[in-house]
Amino acid sequence: MNNNRKLTKNIALCGVLAALALGMMFIGEFTALELSLLLLCSLITVLTVIETGNKMAWIYAAVTSVLALVILPNKLYAMEYIMFSAVYPILKGYAERLPKWPAFIIKIGVLDLMLLCCVVLGQFVFMVGDEFFSLSVITMAVGTLFFILYDYTLTKCISYYIIKLRKRLKIK
Repeated sequence: MNNNRKLTKNIALCGVLAALALGMMFIGEFTALELSLLLLCSLITVLTVIETGNKMAWIYAAVTSVLALVILPNKLYAMEYIMFSAVYPILKGYAERLPKWPAFIIKIGVLDLMLLCCVVLGQFVFMVGDEFFSLSVITMAVGTLFFILYDYTLTKCISYYIIKLRKRLKIK
């Protein structure tokens, strides 16, 4: 496939995936499924990385992040999308090129830093009165446990997609 055709295919795929992710975020904002749909959005970002490469994935993340900030009424939800569903899945790929334990420490460190940013933004910028947004050891500990589960689940989904699902969908 020539470069122009491949680029066109990648741009089209990113556009479709971006529309899907934005639709899910919009639905998630008005339902109790907001966290679940953010997790599905991170899988969409992973698909973008696998099928189009890191460069297009960063462009996808930038475009969907800007659109989330513009379209979604809840800006904190948009920030959560940016950190956990747009940026982290791409950074995960870079971290996993390292040996197992340094990669794990870096990934959890990045996720905890993102959690800290969300708590600070929620508490001081967006003035959310929720207990989740109080900076405490419990918040950070529960968040870290959640992130370990999130990272593990994301890894399993990536493996399943690459090993089984791509073959069934006949994707080269």
